[in-house]
Amino acid sequence: MNIEDMEGLDEETRKEIERLQGITREKYGNQIFAGSLFSIGKILYENDYIKDALDVWQGIDINDEPEIYANALFEIGKCVLPRKSLKIEDLDKPIRVWEKIERMYSTETYARAQHGIMLMHSIRGDFKQALITLDNILYTDCPTTFARANYFLGTELIKKKLFSEAYIASPLFMKSIELFPYESSCYRKICDLSVSVETQIIGNLYLQLFNKVLSIVDILKLDFGSSLIEEKSSERKLAHYTSTHTTNLLLSLDEKNELPSSFRLNTINNVNDPSEGQLLINYLKSIKIGSFYAPDFDENLHAFISCFTFNHDSLNQFRLYGKKDNKEASGVSLVFKKEFFQSESTKDGLSFLAFQDELQNSDKFYVKQSIEDSNLDQSFQANKIANKQPVMRCVYLDPTSNYIQLAQRNQLTFYREFGDEKFTFENRDGVREEIIWADIEWEKYKFEINKKTKDFKKAFKELKEIYILLNREKENLDSIELKNLNDTNDLLDEILLPLKYLIKHSAFQEEQECRMVYITSLKEKKVQIEFGKFMYIEYDVDVKLNLDKIYIAPAAIQYQPYLAKLLCDTDVKIELSNNPYRQT
Repeated sequence: MNIEDMEGLDEETRKEIERLQGITREKYGNQIFAGSLFSIGKILYENDYIKDALDVWQGIDINDEPEIYANALFEIGKCVLPRKSLKIEDLDKPIRVWEKIERMYSTETYARAQHGIMLMHSIRGDFKQALITLDNILYTDCPTTFARANYFLGTELIKKKLFSEAYIASPLFMKSIELFPYESSCYRKICDLSVSVETQIIGNLYLQLFNKVLSIVDILKLDFGSSLIEEKSSERKLAHYTSTHTTNLLLSLDEKNELPSSFRLNTINNVNDPSEGQLLINYLKSIKIGSFYAPDFDENLHAFISCFTFNHDSLNQFRLYGKKDNKEASGVSLVFKKEFFQSESTKDGLSFLAFQDELQNSDKFYVKQSIEDSNLDQSFQANKIANKQPVMRCVYLDPTSNYIQLAQRNQLTFYREFGDEKFTFENRDGVREEIIWADIEWEKYKFEINKKTKDFKKAFKELKEIYILLNREKENLDSIELKNLNDTNDLLDEILLPLKYLIKHSAFQEEQECRMVYITSLKEKKVQIEFGKFMYIEYDVDVKLNLDKIYIAPAAIQYQPYLAKLLCDTDVKIELSNNPYRQT
């Protein structure tokens, strides 16, 4: 292998490969030598030098280190699977490699290999063999892989919409419920409907509705790893408006030199929008009303939220939020880097739904447990809520006209970011022209957000169509006493739960809000209170380490030196708001 011929590698990567190549079996021993080869292979694979990575991994021997050998075999199996055109016969190639991995080498890698083999069988439609392979994976091998494999095959089976498949899929969802509590519970209840002749149609409609909700959540979730949101892209930072008092608590140490206060997700009851939680069901039922009632309090379905926005320096939001002594524009805007949030889609369930299936005894909801693949002994043990949570853009809906807008940046924010920076080019006639860089970035962003809006509107319309069909079918079955229909209203509420607090009234669209939402039971110990004042859940991600900038509101400029002191050991920028405001 000659790394000099690999033009795609940067200088730092080349040096790392050269360092690893200097590790010999004779000098460092079998285990360290095998580990260096494995690391070289990973670097090459991640830089798309697949054949070279394959050659390196094939140089690892079982006698070097069984676990590293098993990991190398697993990666080799991925390499021999064609990336572009895939034929059925190609599926046998990784299977033959993965079958060489034995449990005695590494229980975790064995489980992953069996999961891969199961996946190959399911791709070619051999679900009988896929189920046989699934039985090879034990919970004690790797709880995470065990849950993922059962969940994946369960979803593949239920897609077939046949009695027998739903009957087989139901116990698979029972086995995946620890990692996918919300999804597995809903799917299992759908299976129970689908196995009965009388309720097969309604079960299929619930399945369509549930899958549509999951697809809408994917549209609304900010994926900081996508092409729209990469480094220096449009939505890489979000702002949170708060008071100077809260900012001090988040950034400073107390007298006992303990850690700063944790960031909080507060009860939904604190928001200033009386339509919270009602707009979605009103839209689905075609209810167009101008006033909203106070919904019944439900201690088992309580939402905690934290609000963010694409508008980092908004006078209106400074006036509304973070007031000190009820004085307008006296707070700050904390601009967070993308690392503060769950930065990409995960293979696991919706972490913001702390859902409890009746199979798990006692309470209906529970705080989702945090899975650490690298520490299986600690798997499914929750400390605080998951270290990082996803953040989702809100949808602004006008109930009277069904006008829809997704939360997004406005054009002014691009001018504030890029100023009068210009791009110079030569047109076809050889004349040099200038374009304002903010306009270029705005047009690119507008194209992406318009596409996302189009996808959402289509899915949202389809959601309503399925909902209407579902209710018609339920009305047809009202006169029939069927045990499987006893909990269908609860199931409907559960299925719609992820979207319930993301649909906001269009009157608030200027805020362009994104939300971190967490739904759980008030019985959960992680729900904390200061009686009569606050009810919240702590978010276990460091604020100071993930701040990019702070904007100080016009009536809070006296706090600039204090904030500078709190942040003097960081590179966080502190800026005064660019908005004019007459203080009274």
